[in-house]
Amino acid sequence: MFIDEAIDLREDLPEGLQRDFAELREYYDTGDWLHFDIFFEAVEASVKAYYLAGKISREDLNCIFRKYGIL
Repeated sequence: MFIDEAIDLREDLPEGLQRDFAELREYYDTGDWLHFDIFFEAVEASVKAYYLAGKISREDLNCIFRKYGIL
């Protein structure tokens, strides 16, 4: 469970992703690593789908994964 506070994401990312990130934040803030890790698997797939659909850029994808400890 990891969130890099130094990395800022674009504020105009798709609303669905913003909701997902808010839910991840709740798990992070409460120390609920189990739900964070389980939910992040779904978020990771969603982020990739947004990228493949052209809804977010490669830079957005990399920033998201760096922020949440994937890269």
